[in-house]
Amino acid sequence: MKEVGYIPETRDMLHDIDQEDKDEALFAHPHSERLAILNCLLSSPARSSIRVIRNLRICRDCHNAMKIISKLVGRELIIREAKRHHHFKDGFCSRNDFW
Repeated sequence: MKEVGYIPETRDMLHDIDQEDKDEALFAHPHSERLAILNCLLSSPARSSIRVIRNLRICRDCHNAMKIISKLVGRELIIREAKRHHHFKDGFCSRNDFW
């Protein structure tokens, strides 16, 4: 994903580690919504929308990753979190990056 513009968002990470280690930690321990999206991409028909329901807020890094994933795979990703819905399509979020 880095080849298409993904930049890890580590401002919200609370770990007291180097920046490089923070970037690596995001890939080594992905959040549940990323795992759910990956599972749906592997098991659902092409071009179908993907819906994920979460009981917590989506972090900034996952939000940015979802925008890029939606553009890469050409599918709409719908993430429902505690109080909001995010519709990611063609690299954009329906909430205009506001949450």
